[in-house]
Amino acid sequence: LGYKKGFYEKELFWQGNMGKIRKDIADKQRTGIKGRVSEIFAPFLPGFRYKASEAKFLGDPIDYVIFEGLDERKIKGIRFVEVKTSKSSLKHDQNQIKELIESLEDDRISFDEFRFFENERDTDE
Repeated sequence: LGYKKGFYEKELFWQGNMGKIRKDIADKQRTGIKGRVSEIFAPFLPGFRYKASEAKFLGDPIDYVIFEGLDERKIKGIRFVEVKTSKSSLKHDQNQIKELIESLEDDRISFDEFRFFENERDTDE
């Protein structure tokens, strides 16, 4: 009797929360897709400091390698750029890459983060 009661209560819980669970999953998927699309279009967003024609998309572990001067066929710097939303932070391997690049003591090679705002409320922070 206890087993059947527990089973019934569990079923009621799942049925009552299924809509919320589906909405949470859809929201997370939507956020992930928006992030990936934003990474790809980052060179065309306001505030991106580099020329889109000099930006080469990698995606993982770092989003872009920028070859400054590529358009003029005179490379003067290499920039590794990670695209993030206003609130996200670097992953462990991205932090390692950043630390390694910063330890080179060569200002022609650098690590940079480009932060874009997901919505207008983020710009108020």
